[in-house]
Amino acid sequence: MHLRLFRHFIPLSGIILALLDALFIWCNLYYVYIIFPQSVSVSFDIPSLFAHSDAFFWLVTVIVMMSIGLYASQKFATFSTLANRIAVASALIVPFSLVLTPHANAETTIGVSPDFPLQPALMWFLWVTLTRGAFATGFELGLLKRRILVLGGGEQAGRIAKLAETGQKHPFIPVSYVELPGERPCVRTQGGVIAAAGDLDALVELANTLRVSEIVVATGERRGLPVRQLLHCKISGFKVTEFLDFWERETRTIDLQALRPSWLFYSDGFRCRVIDAVLKRAFDITVSLAVLALTLPIQLLTACLIKLESPGPVFYHQERVGRYGRVFSILKFRSMRADAETDGEPRWATERDPRITRVGGVIRKLRIDELPQLINVLRGDMSFVGPRPERPLFVEQLSKAIPYYAERHWIRPGITGWAQVNYPYGASLEEARHKLSYDLYYLKNVSIFLDFLILLQTLPVVLLRTGAR
Repeated sequence: MHLRLFRHFIPLSGIILALLDALFIWCNLYYVYIIFPQSVSVSFDIPSLFAHSDAFFWLVTVIVMMSIGLYASQKFATFSTLANRIAVASALIVPFSLVLTPHANAETTIGVSPDFPLQPALMWFLWVTLTRGAFATGFELGLLKRRILVLGGGEQAGRIAKLAETGQKHPFIPVSYVELPGERPCVRTQGGVIAAAGDLDALVELANTLRVSEIVVATGERRGLPVRQLLHCKISGFKVTEFLDFWERETRTIDLQALRPSWLFYSDGFRCRVIDAVLKRAFDITVSLAVLALTLPIQLLTACLIKLESPGPVFYHQERVGRYGRVFSILKFRSMRADAETDGEPRWATERDPRITRVGGVIRKLRIDELPQLINVLRGDMSFVGPRPERPLFVEQLSKAIPYYAERHWIRPGITGWAQVNYPYGASLEEARHKLSYDLYYLKNVSIFLDFLILLQTLPVVLLRTGAR
């Protein structure tokens, strides 16, 4: 089950984990500050709490857990993935606790050791292993998965079947596929053929027998759809969901193959209020100035290394397509040879591209080459979060080949984005199609909340060096 929070779909499992973590952190602070207030020289109020090292430790811990994906069920649906995530989080949290420990102002009285907050670091590790392990076990056994009945046996039903077979990460089990008259079967159906003019209670009885909680209408052909039976299912308490809504909720993408203009018209989303635009612009300026200040030494070092390694300018100017299709000049650190495109023909970067310099390879992996784009954000050419800006020639080619590609230019492009943190670098037509499914989801559900989540998820993308070429 998912809840829609600020237009973004959040798995119920993630919300439950967040509440459990909040309870655990509160109990820890309650133990230190209420039961044994003499053990710490601080009053129990919010400013004092977050001035103290242990409370600051918990704040940073939650941010790291969100960025690593320890609240997203698909990130720890298997034990190997869970171990990976906890290892990465520990590599960030434990050193942080070691830095805080010498500055902790706790005294050695009643259960609080001088190693505080190393104690919370150990408690965190045990807690997160226990809770996420329990959820991973639940997913492995199918206990936390919803039982759905798929109405349809054609192409859309086949895509749901393929999605369910990709592993344990999706919180649903298709217990039956029911064929409709006139469909070309793509999956093995178990519920027989449901005809529109058949027994009006046949679908209700099947849903009751299979103990499903949701019926997904996965057919592109509306003629012959058992409308009365679906209405009876709805009245009987079963959730009835259209394929595009189901796909958006489960994958947080927009399915391009099944996309219909009418669905875009009538579905919730694409809100463009003045207050949203003002908040997003304030978010862009605040985050860009903060990142610019924090990374200034790194940028100065990068500029020196680029200049020392190869002749040519430090910065690279390139035309990109921005909001409303307007062309602007993007600013990046030069990561290729100065003569990389002497023939004037734009080309996508590839794996082990010979045009990339040694320094360029490093700064591309660490995303340092994109830091000068902060100037583009401050100038208003770009947003901090948004679709990746492409070159005019590529945009022209992709707009002809991929439906709805031009719609991604209704908002400012971004340094990072929903597609960038969820899908590897796209350097082909098919990859561009996949990334557009993420970009359209972001365009439909854009909010400050989603921008903040993307910002947090950008951290592991940079640290784990995924997606760059």
